[in-house]
Amino acid sequence: MDQTNIKIFHREFSGEIILPDNAAYEKARATFIHKGSPALVVRPNSSDDVAVAIRFAQNNSLLLSIRSGGHNGAGLGTNNGGLVIDLSAMNNIRLIDREKHIVRIESGAIWKNVALALQEHGLALSSGDSTTVGVGGLALGGGIGWMVRKYGLTIDSLVAAEVVTADGRVLRASAIEHADLFWAIRGGGGNFGVVTNFEFAAHPVNKVYSGMIIYALENVPALLKGWRDYMRVATEDLTVMFLLMPSFMGNPPSAIAWCCYAGDDEASAMKAIDPLLQIGNVVQNLVTKKNYADVLEDPHPPEGMKIIVNNGFTEKFSDEFIHTVAKHYGKDNSPVLQIRSVGGAMNRVTPNATAFAHRNSEALFISATFLPLNASDSDTEKAMIPWNSIFPFTFGAYVNFFSEATEKEVSIVYPKTTYERLAMIKKVYDPKNIFNQNYNIPPAR
Repeated sequence: MDQTNIKIFHREFSGEIILPDNAAYEKARATFIHKGSPALVVRPNSSDDVAVAIRFAQNNSLLLSIRSGGHNGAGLGTNNGGLVIDLSAMNNIRLIDREKHIVRIESGAIWKNVALALQEHGLALSSGDSTTVGVGGLALGGGIGWMVRKYGLTIDSLVAAEVVTADGRVLRASAIEHADLFWAIRGGGGNFGVVTNFEFAAHPVNKVYSGMIIYALENVPALLKGWRDYMRVATEDLTVMFLLMPSFMGNPPSAIAWCCYAGDDEASAMKAIDPLLQIGNVVQNLVTKKNYADVLEDPHPPEGMKIIVNNGFTEKFSDEFIHTVAKHYGKDNSPVLQIRSVGGAMNRVTPNATAFAHRNSEALFISATFLPLNASDSDTEKAMIPWNSIFPFTFGAYVNFFSEATEKEVSIVYPKTTYERLAMIKKVYDPKNIFNQNYNIPPAR
């Protein structure tokens, strides 16, 4: 890296610049799971800083990666030999309109801090599952959270955003300002610029009832049918994630319904949750009243393991689909399967209203396969049998739940008409495809 260019950069950039010989570099180069070797990592303090960093990357022909929380499974928040814009220093959370509950959140904030800040005002946003997930990455992908059935996706509460484009402009995107860009960033990921802050309309939420219901793994098809049938009629206040777990740390395979009732009335919450206690042999009921911030879990990245994550939606969780799931998951060495109830408010948004197109969905299936780092191709092929068996029952995918970021994943996430519209917008805001370290959509020709 030319030292003269670095000195000029220092004069123009007010944030932190971390080079490989800096003591902070080892931590700065890493995301939640992956480690890169970027030429430098920068932590801007403002949108102007972001514009300076984008210009520096282009002038020096550097690969450009953007990081908010760093939880992307494919490691897109770091790179080798390029520049990483780490937004973690831009983490302000501020209620700007008490009457309309509008909150402005910078992209580097993490969802735990957002939940705690909003809790003081009796508000919440449906967000990521984990405390340290970044606001920017989750929101740009859509945001399937613990109140998705009541309040929709995270992007369904978005009213405006500030975006720094490839040419250094700082734009406000909303329904009436750069509306094409506003459409694209709601599900299209980081393809169109660096979103430095979001304005959301938060929702009145005080306490919630949340926790796990653990079942004996006796009759998986009956459990899944019971869960499916109930979720089709359950109040939208209730969102449930159903887990089929393999044997783990000496524990036998298990089935878990992890629920969140978005309300603080005990009678209503118990009425909503009670049917889940009737669908199988309950070993433990851990549902309690808590703050929404306490629903989010502290994540712990697995060490020394290769993780392959795939996902897909279904419009109808059929009996045939259920029996196929039961055949392959909930075994000693099977992958983890997470089935998230969606629908409700998410379904009431038309598929073409945002770049998140998969609105007509009943559930989302996420399969996580854990393998040794030295797993052979044949071992990997065998381990993928469960997912390959249920994949034909699914359609589309959620961009935030993948361990790879190839053209294959992009083609699954975005239907043809959505992809073509995104490519045309990409041509307007990033014609040189500067923002390509993502689930990339090249500009239309």
